Amino acid sequence: MKYIKHLFSLLLVLITFNLSAQDFHTANIKVDYEQETGTLNITARTFTNQLEKAVGADVSNKSNFENKLKAYVNSKVDVKVNGKALGTSYYGYQVNDKSTRVFFKFDKISDISSIELKVALLTDIFNDQQNIVTFDVKNKKDTKVLTGNNDTVKMSF
Repeated sequence: MKYIKHLFSLLLVLITFNLSAQDFHTANIKVDYEQETGTLNITARTFTNQLEKAVGADVSNKSNFENKLKAYVNSKVDVKVNGKALGTSYYGYQVNDKSTRVFFKFDKISDISSIELKVALLTDIFNDQQNIVTFDVKNKKDTKVLTGNNDTVKMSF
């Protein structure tokens, strides 16, 4: 009987921890500049279920999801190169099991001396959202963490 009490107590503790567990809210954003072609590529990777919640559509309905995704990311991502606003250039998306990648592409950028990037992905849905931005531009690599209060990063090269 003593073991059953302990087992019941342990089970109760495990259920309590499971119910109070929080999700991990993060997106990884990679900024890559191909100097030879003058192409700036930005890839944002996040959990699919979190992105579906933000977009308000399920990935199984591809047309509806893509239309809502495009509108959502265009309102949450802004890019400036050399002080000039480029806005966003949604290029597409790819779903891999539990994560989704969203692609942006900017062509005909002859040279980059600075990039300012505003990324507010999922910060409207999750107050603990972190957007981790990794730059790989002109042989300079750096990583910055953005949150709801601090959603803009500027890099000079």
